Amino acid sequence: MQKSTNKIYSSSIKIQQSEISYKYRFSSKAQRLRLQISLGNELEVILPRGYELKEAENFILTKSKWIKKHLSFQPVKKKDYYYFGNRITIRQEFALFIKKHIIRLEKDELKIISPENSNIQLNKLYNTWLRNQAKEYLPERAAKLANQFGFSINKISVRNQKTRWGSYSSQGNISFNFLLLGYTKEVIDYVIIHELCHSKEMNHSEDFWTLVKRFCPRFMTLRQELKGRNEL
Repeated sequence: MQKSTNKIYSSSIKIQQSEISYKYRFSSKAQRLRLQISLGNELEVILPRGYELKEAENFILTKSKWIKKHLSFQPVKKKDYYYFGNRITIRQEFALFIKKHIIRLEKDELKIISPENSNIQLNKLYNTWLRNQAKEYLPERAAKLANQFGFSINKISVRNQKTRWGSYSSQGNISFNFLLLGYTKEVIDYVIIHELCHSKEMNHSEDFWTLVKRFCPRFMTLRQELKGRNEL
């Protein structure tokens, strides 16, 4: 008898003299059998509706070499990941039959589904995703604040800067570090305003900080928050 769609069940199977536990579920969206192994060394089988568990077991046996390889996978050193100031959890899974990484944010969890033979470090995948998010958010936000406060700027770019959160050039170009997206929107606004103010004062004089305070009264607190995590 067909079990309930999307409900997760547990079972086990013997692979090369080892008893392997796994979870399985039936999915109305799945078009074929799928295997996934999470960073926590959990094997999951997704079955299309109409399939029997025996078919899943046979499939597991044909992929035993891949399963044994990834079940012994050692995760990278644990670190904290942030998005707009909120700590997020990263869940990585390895899947058969996909050729590129699938990354999506679901509430406070960043889910990464990786090709079966991928050896790209988790930190690099997170940074790639964060950089793409930053390229969408930072230029739009900087342009909005520039228009709101009457600043004139030229080009806005997002980079992987090694020692700075942002920079302003004499040509009116502003660049931002993509890691800013790990901080709260208020902190991000402070960095944007900081660089915008350099279009009026190309230094860190008293006049410069007076200008920053006009548009960001809490800049001292936000500046300390930015230094507190010491990303750079």
